[in-house]
Amino acid sequence: MKHLVFSLILLFPCCLMAQRTTNLTVEATGCKQLNLYAFNGVGMEKLQSLKATDDGNWTVDVATEGPIFRYVGSKPDDALAIILGAEDSINVSGICGRMRVAKVRKSPANIAYGKLKGEFTRQNQKFSSAMRGYQMAIRKQDSVTVAAKIAELAAIDQEKKQLLEDAKTNGPLLAQVASMNTYLSFLNENAGRFTNELDYFVNTYFQYVDYQDPVYNELPWTYEGNRNYANTLARAIRSEQLAEILMAGYDRWPAGSKAQLFAMNGGLSALTAAKHPAAAIIAEAMVERFAETYPTPMKSIIAQVDNLRTFAIGAVAPTFAGESPEGDQIALDDLRGKVVLIDFWASWCGPCRRENPNVVRLYNQYKDKGFEILGVSLDRTKDRWVKAIEDDKLTWLHISDLKGWQSKYAKQYGVSSIPQTVLLDEEGKILARNLRGKALEDKLAEIFSTK
Repeated sequence: MKHLVFSLILLFPCCLMAQRTTNLTVEATGCKQLNLYAFNGVGMEKLQSLKATDDGNWTVDVATEGPIFRYVGSKPDDALAIILGAEDSINVSGICGRMRVAKVRKSPANIAYGKLKGEFTRQNQKFSSAMRGYQMAIRKQDSVTVAAKIAELAAIDQEKKQLLEDAKTNGPLLAQVASMNTYLSFLNENAGRFTNELDYFVNTYFQYVDYQDPVYNELPWTYEGNRNYANTLARAIRSEQLAEILMAGYDRWPAGSKAQLFAMNGGLSALTAAKHPAAAIIAEAMVERFAETYPTPMKSIIAQVDNLRTFAIGAVAPTFAGESPEGDQIALDDLRGKVVLIDFWASWCGPCRRENPNVVRLYNQYKDKGFEILGVSLDRTKDRWVKAIEDDKLTWLHISDLKGWQSKYAKQYGVSSIPQTVLLDEEGKILARNLRGKALEDKLAEIFSTK
């Protein structure tokens, strides 16, 4: 730890430096081109191309206003994060196709950053191990071990605080990286402030973040920290209420700042991966706030909005039309006035086929009361699709574009696994997603008990 602290004092003795040019040299095999990228809050944006040298290496001079994170690689998803602007020159060695694990040499700044990340990993592993031990001791009612694990967590908290304090004395870049990675244990740090750990988590996860510091505007960890935060909350809060909690946090950043964009998209990334109903609300807020000021990174968010709405309960389901096995056009809009189950399935999907008898039973029970099913197959072969319909006695409506996982209907609804269902009310609004078995049976009983 002392070596890390000393290194940082030498590297970042004050706040932001004056403009500095760093020569970046890359020794990499298998490369046709190497580029320098910046993270724009949503994806990688190309800044410069490196030039090939006579000795087979690649080089570029980069001017920055002090230390800043950039990425070097053969393409956006094959790029290594590096700190530029802390030294006059740095060297990277790697292999194109594996540049994300390339090695940085002759750069105390990047070496110190690597050590800092290593400390985060070590502390998080210790924290997780201590929590598992604590929870096991609670189950066994082992008060001695409970006390020992609480003390262990307290020691880890002190390590985290010390690492943060050390970083604060060494300039803004790594200090703010540390601020995004300093979450302390509820058992030792709550001190009666919050009645439960969820409230504590929401209110203290970013307690060391200085929202007004401009360093966060170029800090990829602004994105990463908020992704980690939202990922944890998405498992605990499955309703759209999560959007309100997240937005309250995003509003602490300067309005319209890049840091706010980084933070919001970090959260959106976690919600999208979790297929969370709050994702559409965050995406729409991002479009409203940033479409004009940051049009390039916002293009992909705008393209996602309709897809994300399919996870929002109460949203109007995107419409579509497709061809039945008989060649007829069937449109979702034509089913308004009925409760509709959109059932994404395929003849080759074992869980889908095993679920079909239950769905057949429910269809027969409610079809005369205004219930309809629209089966959307992810098959590629018409004969197998039609045979599965006949074999399983699926007498409802069916469509498919016979493109498998490339189905435009699956993409429109963000379907990445099957079976998957979307239940709509008579007005075409989404009532629920992914109901199967007893959950579907209970929901239909609730709906039709009043009809």
